[in-house]
Amino acid sequence: MSGKTADVVIVGGGPAGLAAAEAAARGGAQTVVLERQKEIGYPIHTSGGSWISDMRALGIPTTLYFPIRKVTFLSPNNACTFHYPDPVCCVLDVRGVYQHMAARAIRAGAQIHPSSPVEGPIIEEGRVVGVRGKSALNEPEAWRAPVTIDCSGFSSTLATRAGLHAGYRRYGYGAEWDLVAPNYPADELYLIMGSNVAPAGYAWAFPRGNGRVRLGVGVIRPDVDEDARTYLLSFTERLPQLAPAFTGASAVEYHTGLFPSEGTMKQFVMDGLMTAGDSAGQGSTLVGEGIRFALYSGAMAGETAAQAIRRGDTSARGLAGYERAWRARFGRDLDIALLINQRIAAYSDAQWDASLDLLKRLTPEQAAAAIRGDFTMNLVLGIVRRNPSLLQRGAKAFVNTIVKQLGRAKPVTPHEITGFQP
Repeated sequence: MSGKTADVVIVGGGPAGLAAAEAAARGGAQTVVLERQKEIGYPIHTSGGSWISDMRALGIPTTLYFPIRKVTFLSPNNACTFHYPDPVCCVLDVRGVYQHMAARAIRAGAQIHPSSPVEGPIIEEGRVVGVRGKSALNEPEAWRAPVTIDCSGFSSTLATRAGLHAGYRRYGYGAEWDLVAPNYPADELYLIMGSNVAPAGYAWAFPRGNGRVRLGVGVIRPDVDEDARTYLLSFTERLPQLAPAFTGASAVEYHTGLFPSEGTMKQFVMDGLMTAGDSAGQGSTLVGEGIRFALYSGAMAGETAAQAIRRGDTSARGLAGYERAWRARFGRDLDIALLINQRIAAYSDAQWDASLDLLKRLTPEQAAAAIRGDFTMNLVLGIVRRNPSLLQRGAKAFVNTIVKQLGRAKPVTPHEITGFQP
């Protein structure tokens, strides 16, 4: 087995791995990315829904995302639409974004090795000191480094084999067509719930410009034992009101993917090893959104890795600043997202219809903040004030569980919202 060395070895050339590579290289670390596929951004495993403010903050060019001005929620017997003249959400050119991030990492000094699958970590005296795998020539190869970052996605190739966590038991399973759809409304995004289209999950239609639309179905395993592919194949029969939008449409790509749906790992680091992105469960289980979180998390991990190498301490303690910073920034919101996900995954069709009645009372800004997972006390109280019945139904205890997560010991009472006029 040939042996090579670097300061930081990153496993996985997705958004977390590429962001980590750029940050580590900018921090002065000799950085290598090992990607098992033959090209960056292939195959696609995600629908690419995201948020414009984050793409701006992350430096993603406007040419690589498509703004959405109309968002429609559908349940079996209800509908709710929000208009955004100044768009807040978007659909990414997923392959374009990944390759853009790869170019940034390379310009920062990182090296990317496609067609280089990693089989597992090299562990010495309880410490991860590198990885073993195959080169692009399919020959055994080992890389050694003071820091290895697992960005291998759902498989968590290193974290599971190193004993950092046991792997995911609850997960979203999605199937999607990328269509040319000449009759689809140009900038309307659909989120569709109900047992007929996506039990314990949702279906989506995401326009991405130039007549292209991503139509998908996701379900949560093992909450249900349904196959998302079956529901996708019969989508227009199951939802005839959308069939005209897909008249004359045909697929040019087919995507499938898995998304961790049980919250973040209990630990992100051990001696010599860090995890970022889906491999650490760092995504929103509310809607199965992972890309922006992976980009932020990877950058945080890469920056911490470079700092640890400069200090000469790549132990779990030396890497722990990354975990503390990540949890301070994202932990609470993603914990709340998981609570909501676990609740709505069991909704009946009647509950979804009732939920859309509640949703209709929100402002477009409140709806966007809730879906984005920007949970604040003002948002929660604002939603309750527009829907006082939440404190009179079985949802009262759930609302106060979220309020407690937000750091308030006192429950919300009907007295607080008396006299409120929506």
